[in-house]
Amino acid sequence: MAVSFRAPEFNRDLCAKESLNFFVLSDTDRSVIKRYGVYDAQNDCAQRVTFLLDKNGFIRRIVRQVNPATHGKDLVELVRRWQLGESIYRDLCARCHGADGNATDLYPNTKPLGGIGNRMGDDEIVKATIASGFVHEMVLRKEEWQALAVFVSGLPLLTGDKHDARP
Repeated sequence: MAVSFRAPEFNRDLCAKESLNFFVLSDTDRSVIKRYGVYDAQNDCAQRVTFLLDKNGFIRRIVRQVNPATHGKDLVELVRRWQLGESIYRDLCARCHGADGNATDLYPNTKPLGGIGNRMGDDEIVKATIASGFVHEMVLRKEEWQALAVFVSGLPLLTGDKHDARP
């Protein structure tokens, strides 16, 4: 789904004109775009930003560089990479870091990963994972390392934490 500050009629016409297969919700009072921190006060509209949310409402990825011409394909690719990364994480990382990335009691010296995307970029996450020595660099292909970083960067902090990833 998408959120627009425009009236429902405009969004309905846009969906029909562009043959969109998803809903464009109307946020005419700008409350949603303000809550997500993408309100452009100067132009009284939303910035073009995409939030990838999981089924529990956690923000797993924020895309600030949106190209309208390729965005549909870009979003499908992002979801594919996130799902691949989730599978790799489950197979290689969850036993030490827990399903949510916040386990610290499963193995000695295990650090929580929740919120790591606020501290590191994807390349830094890959380098740090390889440097840890727990997953050898040759175990994954480059695409798999990138997918793992996409997933890990979106691991939420513990619910209730002041940096909780839900809006």
